Amino acid sequence: MKRYNNSFRFKLIDLDFETIENSPHSIFGLSTDLKIIYFNKAWLEFSKLNNGEPGISTRFKIGTSIELALNGEIKDYYITNYKKVLQNLKVWKHEYECSSPELYREFYQDVYPLKNGKGIIIVNSLKTERSFNKGEREESTLSEKEYLDKDGIITQCTNCRKTRRANDVNTWDWVPSLVSSIPTNISHSICVICYDYFWKYRRL
Repeated sequence: MKRYNNSFRFKLIDLDFETIENSPHSIFGLSTDLKIIYFNKAWLEFSKLNNGEPGISTRFKIGTSIELALNGEIKDYYITNYKKVLQNLKVWKHEYECSSPELYREFYQDVYPLKNGKGIIIVNSLKTERSFNKGEREESTLSEKEYLDKDGIITQCTNCRKTRRANDVNTWDWVPSLVSSIPTNISHSICVICYDYFWKYRRL
């Protein structure tokens, strides 16, 4: 996978390339028009460890708009805040969940504007990691086809990673098989609980 263009290094007037390249945190960069311009080695490794490869590298190559990776209310939330960082050149911080089938995980996302105005650097660092408590997240017994919408798309919450039922858009289930093995026909939005708790009252 190509992780950056050669011109990317020239944008980093106020950051050392080696610092972000060798960071243990998952880092990516966006241009002023919010196209992907960089992935560090840790980002690719995290993707591999969480069964995102090779699909993610194929779908989101360098030059792809980050908007294509987002859907629903969450898309507006991230795009609005990324644009604000580019406009006011102030760091924006956010917390979110990104669990695996076995582990509950929370992350920090710190978005740094490049001081020359050439883009933003997004650092995702682990805040909490633990095993799920017994009964904490009940597994769905429905078949995968119950989550296919009329267009054959499966929608997963980008925060808690629960999956939306096709015949009841307000019901989201924990489907570990769709977390451990990400299908190519998956799209991301945000479930109603996560939206209220994490985003609704933090939009500004």
